[in-house]
Amino acid sequence: MALKLPKIDLDFLKQKKRPLHVAIDGSNLIGWTKKNGKEEKDAAIRNVEQLTRFVNYQIKSDIPIITLNISAETEDEIVELVKFFKELETNESIQKHKVRIFVIGRWFDMEQRLTSSFKKLMEDTAEYDNLFLNFCVKYDGQEEVLGVINLLARKAMLGKINLDELNKDMIKENLYSSYFTPPEIIIEPSKIYSGLLLWDAKGAKIFQTRKHWLDLTTADIDDAITWANRE
Repeated sequence: MALKLPKIDLDFLKQKKRPLHVAIDGSNLIGWTKKNGKEEKDAAIRNVEQLTRFVNYQIKSDIPIITLNISAETEDEIVELVKFFKELETNESIQKHKVRIFVIGRWFDMEQRLTSSFKKLMEDTAEYDNLFLNFCVKYDGQEEVLGVINLLARKAMLGKINLDELNKDMIKENLYSSYFTPPEIIIEPSKIYSGLLLWDAKGAKIFQTRKHWLDLTTADIDDAITWANRE
């Protein structure tokens, strides 16, 4: 089933100085545990609290597309994420506000208790078209682009496409994010760009903050949007 794009009033967004798409990197939890002298379980619990906070923020602020790059590496992280995504399955706000959930990345070989929730959420929200909420799981920007190159190379070898006709649109059409408008703002809780939505990052304003993902507040997101509007 083809994805539906969110119903977007671009004039309204422009009037309210509200972005169409905000992406946030929340993939590095280890740094927070070392800096704060916490256990991995503490970070895993706080991580899902953050995810819940920003899901609610998207709905309250009516931001059409939010992409969250999340960590799913340790057993503690997996356990807490299973709980989080199970709760999303019955989240009344998701249903009421018709939030389309999509999971991108190389998550297909992860534990079934997590992938089952991913599949159910995507199936259950497939008809929603008000807001888009994307979770990047086991995502790497360079691997995403490399995967597209490999795919197009195989198609060329089979005679399905002509390499001389290869263009940017063909790359975009085969990305995980093929249905999503590129982000206007990428929020990086680091001095280093993570590669989040690498192909789509051209033209995005990257807001770098010293705060770790686990310490970000919704006010920080508002600050990033204000900063982007000033540029």
